[in-house]
Amino acid sequence: MLILQFSLKNLNASLQVGDAVYARSTQTPSGSDDAQAGDTGANHYIGILRKIHQPLGYVSGAFSSSEPTQYDLYVDDSMTNNSYSLQQNDFIMFSKYSQTDGDVNGYYAKANFVNDSREKAELFAVSSEIVINSK
Repeated sequence: MLILQFSLKNLNASLQVGDAVYARSTQTPSGSDDAQAGDTGANHYIGILRKIHQPLGYVSGAFSSSEPTQYDLYVDDSMTNNSYSLQQNDFIMFSKYSQTDGDVNGYYAKANFVNDSREKAELFAVSSEIVINSK
């Protein structure tokens, strides 16, 4: 389990447990005049975010917005075959990866639609968010 520690004014509101965490080096490539002249490397998959922790005593809104807050992100790296080691100034990013955040979980779903009105009704479409959760 990796623990990433950040001191930020605001943590991205979209970040949640179950997201995939990636890192990218911000080192200027050797032989480049600036970081934009060459590729700074590939995105490296770090793992799945398992916990977001704020220090004891932190109450939302208790600090001014200009004051940074400590955040600890617990990342499960046990399922990765990544030999990349995080560096001090790496760019950390995330994507929505969770395979359990769907509306329907399991092998099948059964739906029953009932119209208890006496008037004619027409069903235009039925849809669902399907998530593969057993591979």
